[in-house]
Amino acid sequence: MSVILVRPQADGGLAAHVDQELDELAAAGLDVRQAPVRIQDRPRPLADLRTVRTLRRCLETAPTPVAVHAHGLRAGALAALAVPRSGPAHLAVTLHNRTVGPLPVRAVGTLLLRLLARRADTVLTVSPDLAEDARRAGARDVRHAVIPAPESPLPGVPAQKGAAARRTQTPSIRSHVPGTGGAAMAERPLDVLVVARLASQKGLDGLLDAAALLDRDSVRIRVAGEGPLHAALQDRIRAEHLPVQLLGRREDVPALLERADLVVSAAIWEGQPVWLQEALRAGRAIVATDAGGTRWVTGEAAQLVPVGDPAALADAITAHHELERRRRGEERSRRRAEQLPTAGDMVRQLTDILVPTRGRW
Repeated sequence: MSVILVRPQADGGLAAHVDQELDELAAAGLDVRQAPVRIQDRPRPLADLRTVRTLRRCLETAPTPVAVHAHGLRAGALAALAVPRSGPAHLAVTLHNRTVGPLPVRAVGTLLLRLLARRADTVLTVSPDLAEDARRAGARDVRHAVIPAPESPLPGVPAQKGAAARRTQTPSIRSHVPGTGGAAMAERPLDVLVVARLASQKGLDGLLDAAALLDRDSVRIRVAGEGPLHAALQDRIRAEHLPVQLLGRREDVPALLERADLVVSAAIWEGQPVWLQEALRAGRAIVATDAGGTRWVTGEAAQLVPVGDPAALADAITAHHELERRRRGEERSRRRAEQLPTAGDMVRQLTDILVPTRGRW
């Protein structure tokens, strides 16, 4: 039994997930090998033809039975062209992102989805909307993809222990003052953390719109990540004197999570954001837009607001100045963290799909 893994040209969470799959399937005893191809993000006819030929050679030389697992729309479509329609190979495709852009780009995306949906034996999706798209395109077997985060967000420290330690060490932003009927402001502003690639999908313009509605002296929003919108976002932050700091690419997200009072996602669309899984395990209160597969990750733990509603986002952030609200959010996050999928869950799902059993395939 062998598994051929076809990965797209990607970095960040998608690349980390494919790396994790390679390691975990190999550790489970499968003969898993990465196809020697480089899937570009846009159609390139000659390169795509070479990719299909290379994948066919991989299938011809791999020990049988053989399964192919492709990640992403283009990788899935090219794998669908390479796998013989009447052959013994089993094809599974995981869809990670929506096709966005001008009409011609979306039209090509629709054609690729129809191709892979009708030829793949199983389509895994990271969000409910992608699942519905795959079914409409003709996919026969559509399943919710298991996308686990690293087991512990803090090196050497269990997530709940780290969160409990923080609660005893960090002064509250607002504490209830008896007789005032409300919350009194402490000196330190609310520390809000956003982890996102600086790209349009992450809704950062909307985040800045929300920041403009906040009391600038009572909140500090830190954004960890890099991307093509960095210069435009930085110009706007300076021009409008917004309480937002762009941190750039960071390798210490667990430490940033540990210091944060509130985690925020303003995304326009998401799959199953791994960093929100890490925020749950770190016991952070969460405010997020109800985008893509975010609800699949957070369950009832996060306060979800509509996509594209900066006022609702600002109101939700402001409400978390209240200490008790944050504490309730932290407790919900810890409970949800106990329900998150593990690497073992991912291996069980993929083994069920990719490894033949009697009466199947």
